[in-house]
Amino acid sequence: MEIIEKRSKEKLSDEELIQRIKAGEIELYRIIMKRYNQRLYRTAVSFGISDFDCDDLIQQTHIKAFEKIEQFKWQAKFSTWLTRILINECLMFRRKKKSENRRFIDVEEDKPVTNPALQHQTPEREFMKGEMKYIIEKGISELPEKYRTVFVLREVEGMSVKECSETLGISEVNVKVRLLRARNILKDKLLKKFNMNEVLTFGNPRCDAIVERVMKHITDGPV
Repeated sequence: MEIIEKRSKEKLSDEELIQRIKAGEIELYRIIMKRYNQRLYRTAVSFGISDFDCDDLIQQTHIKAFEKIEQFKWQAKFSTWLTRILINECLMFRRKKKSENRRFIDVEEDKPVTNPALQHQTPEREFMKGEMKYIIEKGISELPEKYRTVFVLREVEGMSVKECSETLGISEVNVKVRLLRARNILKDKLLKKFNMNEVLTFGNPRCDAIVERVMKHITDGPV
């Protein structure tokens, strides 16, 4: 019975989940986090965040979203709102790293970026099929940021042009132009051979660990 009830809750829409979370069913926030951890990871990577730092930023994003959930009024999709919070966290993190003169990834918009997150060998990545997926990931990491972010959100994560526009704060025309440029750089004939949903994967153990830490913060308070 518990398994059936769990599966039933997992099928709830974002709107239903948020309404019930606001009403006090805090445990349902687990579903929201697991639903969007993959998207947040891919977005963080597209902004040049190292694999090592992604988990902390995703966790902080979920905490901030929960703390501000009463302010969410459905003027955009919840996933868009959540992704915007993550982007702000990424930008603040980058500024902090730069101001502290620590090792910082060059993320100037018009310069290619090699992102360690896309080359780091994790257990999940070892199971990815074939050498060509590595080539695609490397190609994505080397796109200039303004093309990389649009490509990851649109082609890898599957967001609509409208949602990309709302998330990044650029026009829909600009989204299309940047996406076309990214495709040309990566060469369509190569991309068509692979399933974009299989790249930049965020494994279940990492997802579960973030969910548990956030829920502990929500229920017990900061450690």
